Amino acid sequence: MDLGQIATDFSVTVPAVRGLISRRGIKIPSVSQGLRHEAFDSLTPDACYWIGFLFADGCVSYRPGHIPQISIGLAERDRGQLVALRDYLGCGNSISQTNPTQGSCQFSVRSRSLADRLIELGRYGDSIDERLVVSRDFWRGVVDGDGSLGIYKRAAPSGRTFAQFKVVGRRHVMTAFVAFLERNGIRGLSVRPHKSICAVGTTCGPAERIASLLYLNAEPALARKAEIAARMIVRQR
Repeated sequence: MDLGQIATDFSVTVPAVRGLISRRGIKIPSVSQGLRHEAFDSLTPDACYWIGFLFADGCVSYRPGHIPQISIGLAERDRGQLVALRDYLGCGNSISQTNPTQGSCQFSVRSRSLADRLIELGRYGDSIDERLVVSRDFWRGVVDGDGSLGIYKRAAPSGRTFAQFKVVGRRHVMTAFVAFLERNGIRGLSVRPHKSICAVGTTCGPAERIASLLYLNAEPALARKAEIAARMIVRQR
């Protein structure tokens, strides 16, 4: 059991658990032991997915005198996604419960190599590395972070159901996503303003085709969105 889980079970903070263990003279191994600093060097399908997910929901921060940090916070219901990311990175860092009342959790690692690589690939820039733009794994990661999929019922009297897809992000990211869809035969979508950012969305057949393009026979994926995507894909048949 990791320190984050112990802290959650006893409704205390991770530093409190770590302090108690240290005072008892128990040696705590480095949580970053085994961290794969080169995890994003080669753009494998798994690497592209996690890069996309971090592009959507992750934060890369630099502070003078400190090792750069990559952090990501999710709803408690998606804790398994943080466990999967931690497993991919090969470390034992705790997943802490940041807000028990709102049900949120957070995971972070410190690595100059990982942080610099995310920046190099376009995390905060005005363009995304072209190798990511053409990767369905990258876009599945983005959608798992900042997208939504669903099957909804139309208003009476029809009562029929329809599929819906939407993803939000900065304009250049959404423009790159539309270009990716067009390369794969899904045309007619546009980038529209959405509050302070932009969105790409559609319904019915196009939404189902996007779900198939991104999620059919694809791993990794956020479990609850993959389940919805599977139901959307079945509607095509």
